[in-house]
Amino acid sequence: MTSHQPKHVIDFHTHAFPEKVAARAVEALGTAYGVSPGAEPTVSGLLATMDAAGVDVSVVAPVATRADQVRSINEWAAETNSDRLVCFGTLHPDLRDLADEVERAVSAGLKGVKCQPNFQGFSPDDRRMWPAYEAGQGRLIFLFHSGEEISKFERIYAQPEALAKTHEMFPGLTMVVAHMGGYLMWDAVREHLLGRDIYFDTSFCPPRDLDDRRLVDLIRAHGVNRVVFATDFPWGMPGPDLDRLRRLPLTAEEMDAVAWENARDLLRLSLK
Repeated sequence: MTSHQPKHVIDFHTHAFPEKVAARAVEALGTAYGVSPGAEPTVSGLLATMDAAGVDVSVVAPVATRADQVRSINEWAAETNSDRLVCFGTLHPDLRDLADEVERAVSAGLKGVKCQPNFQGFSPDDRRMWPAYEAGQGRLIFLFHSGEEISKFERIYAQPEALAKTHEMFPGLTMVVAHMGGYLMWDAVREHLLGRDIYFDTSFCPPRDLDDRRLVDLIRAHGVNRVVFATDFPWGMPGPDLDRLRRLPLTAEEMDAVAWENARDLLRLSLK
């Protein structure tokens, strides 16, 4: 068991909602996933959980399930950005002016956007998204859900193979692929994504699905410098997830890279 304690912790994948919609959002997601959140998924709830676990910075990753939600969500993200919360924006394949929305997101100071193909009904390599990818290359981080869901969905759009095709078509796109490349689809991850110049996050890969040995093997096979710690709060929680990270048989250098250094560099933060 490692005894190394990283100097900082950045959680690259969390969710928080405005106070006025948090209850409705939790109810809808609870119905979709069949599970309850581990804490209140609001800004105040996230910050309290970060404080308790010792997380310095979290990335908030909102998702628009309709095109008409995109603008208001991105405005909220820009208003909510702070030293401790890096709020990403969102896009939707049905939005007509995707390239213009990328420009607005960059101008508003957003550092990335979250894409959830299974909820938004598109394959990552869908032509509808190409204007966003073209406009966002080298300017925004694209955080993708990949793989299955906590509960069974009729169709899984977020396939590792489609993400590989996206990377091939837009090699300048900064891609972070959640759930170590694809929740419950790690054979496909190894076939299509492993070793590419994209990042994986560690969010929601519980030991029952990906045990410690397999997780460490996957981290090292992909490349320690292309993996970032993440929890998927409130479905994952930073306390237990950090405890697990600290017990993994990683070297001190590997632990620091995953816990904060890779994310710091991606987000261009000044943590030292």
